Amino acid sequence: MEHIDKDAFKQIFHDHWEDFKAAWPRYDTNYYDTVVQKMLDCGDPEKMGFVQYRCTYCGETRRIAFTCKSCFCLSCAKPYTDRWVEFIGRRLLPGITYRHIILTVPMFLRKWFFRDPTLLSPFMQAGHACLLDVFKTCAGIDLDIGSVIVLQTAGRPANYNPHLHILATGGGLDPTGRWRKVSYIPFDMIHRKWQYHLLTMLRENVSDPAVEKDIDLAWRQYPKGFVAFVQNGQVPPGGRGLAQYLAKYVVSPPISVRRIERYDEHSVSYWYRDHTSGVIQHTTLPVLRFIGRMVQHILPKGFQRIRYYGLHCNVRYATMRRKIAHIVPNNEPPDPLGFHVLPRKPFVQLFFETFDRDPLICTRCGTKMDLELVYHPDYGVIRDFWDTLFMEVPDEPTATSRLGMDRTSVDMPKQVVQVPLPFM
Repeated sequence: MEHIDKDAFKQIFHDHWEDFKAAWPRYDTNYYDTVVQKMLDCGDPEKMGFVQYRCTYCGETRRIAFTCKSCFCLSCAKPYTDRWVEFIGRRLLPGITYRHIILTVPMFLRKWFFRDPTLLSPFMQAGHACLLDVFKTCAGIDLDIGSVIVLQTAGRPANYNPHLHILATGGGLDPTGRWRKVSYIPFDMIHRKWQYHLLTMLRENVSDPAVEKDIDLAWRQYPKGFVAFVQNGQVPPGGRGLAQYLAKYVVSPPISVRRIERYDEHSVSYWYRDHTSGVIQHTTLPVLRFIGRMVQHILPKGFQRIRYYGLHCNVRYATMRRKIAHIVPNNEPPDPLGFHVLPRKPFVQLFFETFDRDPLICTRCGTKMDLELVYHPDYGVIRDFWDTLFMEVPDEPTATSRLGMDRTSVDMPKQVVQVPLPFM
């Protein structure tokens, strides 16, 4: 298959998922099967359900299939990103400067997270503990800070590379309730503190005695600490602008369809941009290894990849937002992108932006179509608006009277519309 389209990723799993499970029994579980099957069934009206619209003038119908909304589905990645951007833009605190901080893990320590995914939760907690330590050292006093921590397990080539992307407030509340701004964070300090907190977390949560050997090696091999990045002065201001900047790093799937160059039943070729040099690299993998690179990023069931700590903690957020609004002056002119949250885009708008036409305009007569029914594969018809659509209006014949139409005699075409959206 030389021509790569939006269904290439699905086709790879459709052709080889059973072979992969036989080769790697670790992934032969109901959970992984469910995640993959949701992705494969995405947009199938018989398996996912649909909404049906009908033109009340000529009787034409159109079915719009439901999507799976899975983080593993490339078609659902774009709306998921949009929702995340809108939510984070609303959650950031007005008047507060934020920093984008990245905390990484050395290659020889990543195996512990791969073997035991339950470590990912204390891993994220260690990220916030590290920042509390860093801000305390910088300010010389305990500070109550806020952080939004996002776990990313994929590197640029889609290898297993767990690391944290953090939106951290540029200061915090001191014990007296005053806001203390932290303008500068020394790189060497955050490197050493992150090393301490990460290794401490591993020692406390890994029962395998072999971890001590890796911890000792980490202290010897990294005398200046682990790699961490602090983006100073490079992050767009404001809630939505900052969220859009970060979304491309943290909520995108391991690979996108446009990066897949070739699939020939035996191997998959794709490209990625090297993080260090910025040069585009090309790689070709056996198809089963490619599938392994993808499914290793499926997180445990119920795992929350985006978490909120400190001032952003869910149980405190509303109270702290009101409190900080009275403490922190916000004299700067409002950012046109900041804190302006748009409602979730409906299907019709997404379709129009993609195809430049309204999917609910009848292709036969040009009349606006109306919602007729909602169907679920497990429960059948959930909502039925047939009687509402064809209520008789005086001096205005409906389709049922004009065409002599009744529901049992109408042929309902299975015309399905789905928006094609942008996935070791």
